Amino acid sequence: MIAASLLPILCSGGCSKTADPPRSPAKPASPAIPSKSYTVRGVIEALPVPDKPGTQLIIHHQEIPDFVHRDGRIGMKEMGMPFPLGDGVGVEGLAIGDPVEFEFTVDWASSEGYWITRISRANRPSPDGLSDPSPSAELPR
Repeated sequence: MIAASLLPILCSGGCSKTADPPRSPAKPASPAIPSKSYTVRGVIEALPVPDKPGTQLIIHHQEIPDFVHRDGRIGMKEMGMPFPLGDGVGVEGLAIGDPVEFEFTVDWASSEGYWITRISRANRPSPDGLSDPSPSAELPR
């Protein structure tokens, strides 16, 4: 009698006649977008302040016609936007209003999404104020 009362408990974990079929991983809605780097020119609108959390580098950049958005759209209009700094990249020697050339990497699979990998002051702005027709000087890091 005791054995009969324990039978449902003992068989609850492993006495089923059929096993659940293996699950296949869900397919992504769209193919993964590979990481890509862009070299862009712009003007500094704001600089991060080390002792003030929440401050950030904001650059008004030129149009980026080949930029690939997270959803696959192509192109980005000129605009001012925040740019996180990558490891080892600093803004020492830069000031608000400085024309700059910078490279940033976009990796939508990362937690940051995008970050600056190189930034330098441009020697002089072009007529649109966003680009520099002459070579730029690399800033110290």
